Amino acid sequence: MRVMKLLVFPSYEVAQMMRALLLAEGMRVSRIRVREMLVCINPSAAARRWSSTVSRRVYNVPHPNSLWHIDGNMRLIRWGFVVHGAIDGYSRLITYLNCNTDNCASTVLSQFVHATCLYGLPSRVRSDHGGENLQVALFMNLMQGIQRHSHITGESVHNQRIERLWRDVFLHVLQSFYSTFYSLEDSELLIPGNDVHNVSLSLVFLPEIQSRLQHFKEAWNHHALRTEHNKTPTQIWTEGMLSRGQTKSTAMNNVFGDDPYRPEHFYNRLAEHGIESLPTAEDEDIPAVTVERPRITLSPQQIEMVSRAIEHVPDLKVRFQLCCEEVANVLANQRI
Repeated sequence: MRVMKLLVFPSYEVAQMMRALLLAEGMRVSRIRVREMLVCINPSAAARRWSSTVSRRVYNVPHPNSLWHIDGNMRLIRWGFVVHGAIDGYSRLITYLNCNTDNCASTVLSQFVHATCLYGLPSRVRSDHGGENLQVALFMNLMQGIQRHSHITGESVHNQRIERLWRDVFLHVLQSFYSTFYSLEDSELLIPGNDVHNVSLSLVFLPEIQSRLQHFKEAWNHHALRTEHNKTPTQIWTEGMLSRGQTKSTAMNNVFGDDPYRPEHFYNRLAEHGIESLPTAEDEDIPAVTVERPRITLSPQQIEMVSRAIEHVPDLKVRFQLCCEEVANVLANQRI
């Protein structure tokens, strides 16, 4: 059954999210039918959902791209993974959601700029005080101006849109990896800080985590919101942009104005201030939560060799063990 297949994403048991996932698979199923199937598959989980509620605070911004919320999720940092994401406050559209093996400001900026190429430049961005957001803050202040609070910082608990998103990202995507990694540790198959293990974790699990995050992002952006007349974040964002296209606002002008935003404008602004380039991940010296990097590196050829040796193994735990063996062999041959 297709629903059972989708439940490999351990907690995709919310009816609206499941409907969105089924739609992404090419199946249109009524909400009532989805709920009936979920109750049959896991009645205890359905009972827990019905008995719990999430308190909501009043949130209001005038239109799409008025305010993006950005943040990093550190739930998997013990194993070298950080998830960076952004969500549009008006529509709740996820503009980017990526897993990385560092928490560098240059990495966050790269993902942010890529998202602006897809959705336009927001009027303002809100983040916490983390150093990984510093280059985005510079970007926003150069592009939109300093005096207008183009980049707003505050405590994470007040960054409510993305903090609420992280709850679902962990529930639907990260929790299974969190449990898997601790299970590997309990079995003494994974030792945090072991360079071979850390490299193997990245080779085996990074593509899988990213794939599931993208699957979640697509489902989220196309799931109906009960409080928004069952419109999806994509519909809300698109309709909001089209209906307010003539509004005299910074966010709308960046998309529909006479001189719409283009990423190259940023580099022109940097040049105007005598800045040739920004620090890369290798030479950043910004206070931020850091990810311990392995002290060993593999060449592209070695990575390809290891990847070919493990690609036929479907079970991720077994693939990780095999990867550790292959990486150790590559390093041993390298020393000969």
